[in-house]
Amino acid sequence: MNKIKSFAKVNLFLKVVGKSKNYHNLYSLISQINLFDEISIQETSAKKSKFLFTGPFKIKSEKNTISDLIYLMKKKFLYLKDKNFIVRVKKNIPNGSGLGGASSNAVTVFKYLKKKYKLKISYKESLKLLAKIGKDCPLFIDNKVKLIKSSGERYEKFHHKLNLKLLIIFPNQSISTKKVFNKLNKFSKISINKKINLAKKLSLINLCKLYKNDLFAPASRISKKIIDLSKILDKLDSILYYSMTGSGSAFFVICDTKKSLLNIQKMIKKQKKAFWTTIAKTI
Repeated sequence: MNKIKSFAKVNLFLKVVGKSKNYHNLYSLISQINLFDEISIQETSAKKSKFLFTGPFKIKSEKNTISDLIYLMKKKFLYLKDKNFIVRVKKNIPNGSGLGGASSNAVTVFKYLKKKYKLKISYKESLKLLAKIGKDCPLFIDNKVKLIKSSGERYEKFHHKLNLKLLIIFPNQSISTKKVFNKLNKFSKISINKKINLAKKLSLINLCKLYKNDLFAPASRISKKIIDLSKILDKLDSILYYSMTGSGSAFFVICDTKKSLLNIQKMIKKQKKAFWTTIAKTI
């Protein structure tokens, strides 16, 4: 049985610039990274689909983003109406971390079913369907670097690869995205039409330092671990840039060398034994 990779993402910066209807409008630069869940899918003659989660971050819910996706696809495509599946997911991406694991899982299954059953659906329709599961789901439709200019459905794609090595740190506490946004008490006033140069690493880092992540403050009011981790990282001269990703609680760290990242990883493991860390790179 073939295993499909379902990649995580990081928000290199994230500004909340307003709100429309029930969703916040974001200005955020996003890249997928080579941390991934592993998914296998097979048809079953059973009367309903089954979802089996294993791995270090397994979940127990029968209702999840993949079940939501299959429900929507069975409604849209007559060919899938009577089909059911056994979906196995090895969860290597922490849940409630801002790394986008659940959204990535849904989109990975969507792309698999679309290809396997030769389903006719346009790119625009695909984005609309995926957005019904989660506003960040459309961002996983391919692995291009994206600049969000709304709630996730509107974005600019870049063909330039970032080639960044990162240390990912998860402080072993899942955070509800909804709760973080509920704690947000102001919006950023910035121009969302500024040209971004991804070819120059230093100018990109400087831009990230300027914009940072607007959700850090509300997330830190929910989790003391976020404040503790931030205080540790603030003291390290070898760091070029660090930030929380998404609505948290995971952080990523960028240094000049992989050796510096490994040294910080070693220090975190020593000081915060419960924290989970991994070295990753943008894809």
